[in-house]
Amino acid sequence: MRQLTGIDASFLYMETPSTFGHVSSLILFDPKDTPGAGYESTRAIFEHRLHLLDPMRRRLVQVPFNLDHAYWIEDPDLDLDFHIRQTAVPPPGNDQQLGELVSRLIARPLDRTRPLWELYIIYGI
Repeated sequence: MRQLTGIDASFLYMETPSTFGHVSSLILFDPKDTPGAGYESTRAIFEHRLHLLDPMRRRLVQVPFNLDHAYWIEDPDLDLDFHIRQTAVPPPGNDQQLGELVSRLIARPLDRTRPLWELYIIYGI
């Protein structure tokens, strides 16, 4: 069990139903140049190395009555299939379609009952 730092807690406290404190990024890989960048191989890498990734195995636990910052605890029910997902943009797979998909994905709050991360493998670009 590990308590959130003030900075981490501030990201949670600033969140409202319409404002999120999570951080997102988009990385593009050309599958011809990056063998193993697909869903199955990415999931297998995470599964193999998850024991090395403490922050990705932790979820939040609130202090009763919010009297103090929340704590991180190891999630005994971590479900990689929930956290690592695959989706696709429809043909022709242009930048605008990718932007619309990514904006929909990051416009949702993260599930605070699970570790606070999601990874999407997006096909069709």
